[in-house]
Amino acid sequence: MARSSSEIPKTYDHRAVEDRWYEEWERSGAFEADPDPEKEPYCIVLPPPNVTGALHMGHALNGAIQDTLVRRARMKGYEALWLPGTDHASIALQNVVERKLMREEGKTRWDLGREAFLERCWEFALDARSTILGQLKRLGASVDWRRLRFTMDERYVDAVLTAFVELYNQGLIYRGNRITNWCPRDRSAISDLEVNYEEVEGKLYGIRYPFADGRGPGPDGKPYVQVFSTRPETMLGDVALVVHPEDGRYTELVGRRVRVPFVEREVGIFADEYVDPGFGTGILKVTPAHDPNDFEIGRRLGLEPVNVMNPDGTINANGGPFQGLSREEARRAVVERLEKEGLLGEVRDYNFRVGHCDRCGTVIEPWLSEQWWVSMRRLAEPAIEALKEESIKVYPDSWRRETIRWLENIHDWNVSRQLWWGHRIPVWYGPDGEVVASKESPGEGWRQDPDILDTWFSSALWPFATLGWPERTEDLAYFYPTSLLSTAREIMYLWVARMIMMGLRFTGEIPFRKVNVHSIVLAADGTKMSKSKGNVIDPLDLFEEYGTDAVRFGLLYQSSTQDFAYSHERAAMGRSFVTKLWNAMRFILSYPEHGEGEMSAADRWILSSFSRLCRDYDAFLEECEFSEAMRRIYDFAWHEFADWYIEISKVAPSRATPRVLREVFLGILRLLHPAMPFATEEMASLLGEEELLARQRFPEYDPSLLDPEAERILERTKRAVSAVRSFRAETRIDGRLRGRIPEGVEPEVYAALSEVEPADSPGDGARATLTAGEVVVELFLTEEMRRLEVERLRKEISRVEGEVERARRKLSNEKFVERAPAGVVEGERGKLETNSRLLETLRRRLSEYLS
Repeated sequence: MARSSSEIPKTYDHRAVEDRWYEEWERSGAFEADPDPEKEPYCIVLPPPNVTGALHMGHALNGAIQDTLVRRARMKGYEALWLPGTDHASIALQNVVERKLMREEGKTRWDLGREAFLERCWEFALDARSTILGQLKRLGASVDWRRLRFTMDERYVDAVLTAFVELYNQGLIYRGNRITNWCPRDRSAISDLEVNYEEVEGKLYGIRYPFADGRGPGPDGKPYVQVFSTRPETMLGDVALVVHPEDGRYTELVGRRVRVPFVEREVGIFADEYVDPGFGTGILKVTPAHDPNDFEIGRRLGLEPVNVMNPDGTINANGGPFQGLSREEARRAVVERLEKEGLLGEVRDYNFRVGHCDRCGTVIEPWLSEQWWVSMRRLAEPAIEALKEESIKVYPDSWRRETIRWLENIHDWNVSRQLWWGHRIPVWYGPDGEVVASKESPGEGWRQDPDILDTWFSSALWPFATLGWPERTEDLAYFYPTSLLSTAREIMYLWVARMIMMGLRFTGEIPFRKVNVHSIVLAADGTKMSKSKGNVIDPLDLFEEYGTDAVRFGLLYQSSTQDFAYSHERAAMGRSFVTKLWNAMRFILSYPEHGEGEMSAADRWILSSFSRLCRDYDAFLEECEFSEAMRRIYDFAWHEFADWYIEISKVAPSRATPRVLREVFLGILRLLHPAMPFATEEMASLLGEEELLARQRFPEYDPSLLDPEAERILERTKRAVSAVRSFRAETRIDGRLRGRIPEGVEPEVYAALSEVEPADSPGDGARATLTAGEVVVELFLTEEMRRLEVERLRKEISRVEGEVERARRKLSNEKFVERAPAGVVEGERGKLETNSRLLETLRRRLSEYLS
């Protein structure tokens, strides 16, 4: 039952509303979804946030996007499931726990041992997960909490191990010695996609390699060959020097041998087309164990790699006199020793890109190690085909094409990590050298591989493992493939492409039909948010200040294909929008009871315009154009409905207006509910709606309501009223005016809103003619009004003439035009054009009053 406006608070208080409605949605089971053969499924799996801390602005944006789409689908009659879950975040969580352990107890994971350390990880993960789930509720996320998943749950772990064993048995997983991105702090390999490259200021060191073949000096007359390197400490692992086969300077060097300083290793000089003759001296040192390109050269030349580093980044026994030094210490010591022995050439300042671990910031070491690899070519081919055929629609489409390119150039995937927290690799080594992939130990005496799987391996199974795979469950059969995935572009390759490959491999179907690549929320200054910069915005603080609906609306309003700097103004705009709707609701509650009778042109216009809104708004959401959707409904609700129709309903209602007023407002609330769930649910309840908005039908486009004639009449009426209001603002004339009713307008509405009394002639007064597009408005002025207006116009004409003359003088000055910045000159031209048009209008108006 609706309450009277006097019982309703004058302002909307989000703090008194949000928790109450979320509890009611949960209590009523509004978010629960189960296979229903009578309904079409709609499913989104939540990109699982890492259990390493709180949600950030990216989560808030993506959460608002997904919730909007799921609530809309639910209201459109789909059996809509938004499946929640969290990711164990292997390396990220292990880093957080290790830092906490060192900070609070001064211990390392090695001090605790594997089992005790994993207990700490579980404690932290469960605590962080509880925090994250609470924040999702604050966001209003309409997820089915009965289906909460965690990548370390027993059933999910079984899916991960099953996938590994199947790929291993199909020959798609193998053990291999190759260069990896090694983090010495974490003592683990990391993915290429988890390396952040930063420009650093460094040095380029000239290193001299003395000839060791006894054949005398080289072609330049010197007893050594010089090579430039940014990492002189890796020289200790050199196994060759190479030159370009067509570099005439060094033809005579090919086949000769040199000595690697300090480790007394003799190496040969070879030719290889990889060498850039224009870099440094045109001679390249080959260190296969510490550079991916050198690794390939070494393999082509059949050279054995020499690894000179330990897992912690210190120099090992192969580094000779530098054993035990850290990388940084070894670099300084090697340079000092080279200089002391006359083997240091020119040293230049040099800027170059250096990889850093995405999780801890440590400089990455390209390092030869034995790892588990997934062979990707066979997995990538079906994914490429699916994307090319557009079986998966990507918004924007440019990311579909980019993903195809990445897949076409894909490398094998290193999936082993030398960490403890995560899914243990299900490979077992037998007492007699046997190797078996199995979820369980084959028996006594078998030892399990100590490594764990890359987090992205387990999350690549997310869309189907969360629905019960490897079992063929009812959920999997009904909800898979899922409807849409919404994500950030930075994990398109890390996660999205891999989900497509794994989905096709294990289920034979794509994992989702659509992918929305959303914007990245930047700091106010346009830079990326980071804790180190201190520019991170906590969405919960914004929810508290502005209300969750306001923040969601502001984020969606800004979201497009472009990244955007977060604007508090948009949250304030969302709050103002809620206030505008709240005031409209209070007005409707105070309005007379429902009426019946013939509709006016204004009634028919607002219904026609609302039907067009339903069509446009729904189409924008369908195409993931959230910014356009929010702009469209904002403009309708604020300007067409509140600014015009409500005002019309106050002064020129029909008998049908009470019904239309309420019907359209409730329609606005239903359309807005997916984006702004709390405030809309509260307002609908206060208006007497007994059924939750979350369960009501989403308004649909109704072509029978379209009324072009009513739209034309009201458009002309609005233009006429606006012209009179602008005239009043310009002339400062108050009170009622007299004038003709313009042709093709709604007479009662025009007269009431413009406060113009209908009349056929000006009598003894003057006539003012206003134009608003094709609408002509005639106003009749008294002699006193005419006299005051003539005085005002003459003063204004004099002022504008001065502005025009000033601009012309500036622009006729050749020195100004030549020397002033282009923007300043263009600005002056714009002022001249604007003021010239204004002057023409003012003179025409004055001539009317003087004729």
